[in-house]
Amino acid sequence: EICGTPGYLAPEILQCSMDDEHQGYGKEVDMWSTGVIMYTLLAGSPPFWHRKQMLMLRMIMNGDYQFGSPEWDDRSDTVKDLISRFLVVDPQQRYTAHDALAHPFFQEYDVEEVRHFSPFRKFKVICLTVLASVRIYYQYRLVKSVTKDLVVRDPYALKPIRKLIDACAFRTYRHWVKKGEAQNRAALFENTCKAILLTLAAEEGLF
Repeated sequence: EICGTPGYLAPEILQCSMDDEHQGYGKEVDMWSTGVIMYTLLAGSPPFWHRKQMLMLRMIMNGDYQFGSPEWDDRSDTVKDLISRFLVVDPQQRYTAHDALAHPFFQEYDVEEVRHFSPFRKFKVICLTVLASVRIYYQYRLVKSVTKDLVVRDPYALKPIRKLIDACAFRTYRHWVKKGEAQNRAALFENTCKAILLTLAAEEGLF
């Protein structure tokens, strides 16, 4: 019985499932899966895939994969070489973990820099970016177009205009105009005489 995701299975696992007298497999299968994962991360697609699973398993058994274009055009030869040493059908010829760490691909990086790398911090930044993008999108969808009819009909429904009205009311009446039957924001437009008198008084320097 085959255990695991078919696309990540090493050839010896498939051989073991088909042959009862097979000697089995060891930790070399993990290095094969490592090669499949690296290939998938860099190319965006697995090295072994076919819509017919039988053909896909045959590709794995034969080690039939390619570094196709355009996915691999801008990838270095160093990483291609490392992956090709992982995806070797013969487990005895396949790279071990120690061999991989000694490969030039890993020698390019400083060990201390890798240790201080925080995937959680990077993941947090990605989450915050997604949340901000969603918020901006919904704010854009919910925004109302400002028209002359809307301003005349209900000027207090628009926050910028409401703040402008409050500021003008405070300058005119020297206190905040509150909602209510006796006193509301509409008084700013109704009591124009008082506004004119206050303007004249200010020009005369009476207060």
